[in-house]
Amino acid sequence: MLREEIEGIIRRDVSDPRICFFTITYVHVTGDLKNVKVGISFMGNEREKENAFKGILSAQKFIQHKLGQRISLKFTPAIAFELDERKEFRIEQLIKEIREEKEKDED
Repeated sequence: MLREEIEGIIRRDVSDPRICFFTITYVHVTGDLKNVKVGISFMGNEREKENAFKGILSAQKFIQHKLGQRISLKFTPAIAFELDERKEFRIEQLIKEIREEKEKDED
């Protein structure tokens, strides 16, 4: 539930042009529901990813406020975003392997 809400807030309500294509890779909630760690990955080169993450961090309090309006909890959890490059690395590795296999087949 939190993952979909956070992703929806970023897509619909955050208008920072630095935030490019992104995926929320995980959401970890503490047992007391007061803190949330959100893993996020971006597509693009290193500079674009860095700028996109800065955009997310600058919108963090706004996202937290919007989340508080949309969920029914006694406390709005504090959100901490973490850059997660594991998923993107795996996708890039798969693309590289496919290209190498394709080049072998063409020879």
